[in-house]
Amino acid sequence: MKIRHNFFAVVLALLLLSALTAGAEDFWIKKEWKQWSKDECTKILQDSPWSRKWAKSQMGSSQMPGVSGANAEGAAGEKTPEMHYSVELQSSLPVREATVRMAQINNKYDKMTEAQKKDFDAKAESFLNRNFDEVISFHVTYGSNLQSFERDMATYWKSIPQDAPPIDLYLITERGDRVLPAKFSSPPTGSYSFDVIFPRMKNNEPVVRNGDKEFSLQFTHPAIGNQTQINTTNPSNPSIDVFGEERVLIQFKLDKMMINGKLSY
Repeated sequence: MKIRHNFFAVVLALLLLSALTAGAEDFWIKKEWKQWSKDECTKILQDSPWSRKWAKSQMGSSQMPGVSGANAEGAAGEKTPEMHYSVELQSSLPVREATVRMAQINNKYDKMTEAQKKDFDAKAESFLNRNFDEVISFHVTYGSNLQSFERDMATYWKSIPQDAPPIDLYLITERGDRVLPAKFSSPPTGSYSFDVIFPRMKNNEPVVRNGDKEFSLQFTHPAIGNQTQINTTNPSNPSIDVFGEERVLIQFKLDKMMINGKLSY
């Protein structure tokens, strides 16, 4: 009887956890975007069906957020070198809504004058109503917990001409088709980020077809770090603070992107 009681207790706990998790993940369906909190906006923009993070440290790489980060420490208590990419599907409505809502919160929208609100609303409406019927748009930010690594990343990405995107930058469909970008933009000044736009149609066929379950964004992370730097903790390993060139593959699950019965990406 005790074993049976424990079994049902475990099942009940799992069901409760599942219900709580589902409720937390579905706030974008249950709440109007104008009521989202700052934490909920952050969730949409950093860890949701429309946003993914890829990170790598000396401990390894992962697409899952939180596995490696700026606070990861080695055995000696020193920060473990880390670099990361965060990808937002800016052509999706939830990402644009979260961006506007976050701007409302940060700029104290409720305390604005009527004239200020009118100006803000006009800009927000223009951003929210942008037409993405023909393109899929990604916004990618990058960084590291070491300034020298971050500068190396910026030097690479900001040196790429807008009319000459990296040859290994693709949107990869569920069938393995590789779609080249229609536009790439990495301004030489400003934030550590770049934008990539892909067509929704290729050879008169939708890039993402009915019944598809996923698609991925692929690009190559450049080699960064000082390859001649000596590791004082372990002089026999002089390249511990170096990240080599590596493929970054970020997957998006389409079945999680339903809003009011319609895919939004």
